[in-house]
Amino acid sequence: MRLYDVTGSPNCRKVRVAARELSLPLQLIPIDLVGPRDAAYLAQNPSGKVPTLVDDDGFVLWESGAILLHLAEKHPQGQLFPVNPHRRADVLRWMFFAANHLQPWISVLGQERLMKPRAGAPSDPAAIAQAERELGRFLPILDRHLRDHAYLAGAYSLADIAVGCGFIDCERRGLLLDAHAHVAAWRERLCARPAWQE
Repeated sequence: MRLYDVTGSPNCRKVRVAARELSLPLQLIPIDLVGPRDAAYLAQNPSGKVPTLVDDDGFVLWESGAILLHLAEKHPQGQLFPVNPHRRADVLRWMFFAANHLQPWISVLGQERLMKPRAGAPSDPAAIAQAERELGRFLPILDRHLRDHAYLAGAYSLADIAVGCGFIDCERRGLLLDAHAHVAAWRERLCARPAWQE
């Protein structure tokens, strides 16, 4: 399998971690997101973003959440996506929660505090303030849940990979976890797993 990849991307990290958890070899193909994408890449992923997976049979898939589900369902022995319908729905709940309420705002902080300064562009204080407000609403929900649960959906699953990868190096984006001790402790549990150690 080939993964079109950017090393620092949380969405690419999700796929790399899941593949390692499932003992699936990935050929990483670095993509430069600074300039325009070439036509060959856009033919595979019209958004021009990463990650993009090309499976061994030539099947092309983009969107990190879809890739995670595809890998886990192809290799159910890895037990990252439960068979029980309620547990499966719980995994999906946390994946969607992160995709809608956490990751967009973490991405805004990355764009404003990392990407724009690297490009010599000014940051937008209003965008940063909005991201911090939204994360201030939704991070406490995650923290309260993790107060009573070692992992998001009971056992370690795709939910932990999909949500947790957004918190690796979040301090570089100015997102501090000082007020979210349970999220910080969960991140430490995740980072202690061999598949998370790059």
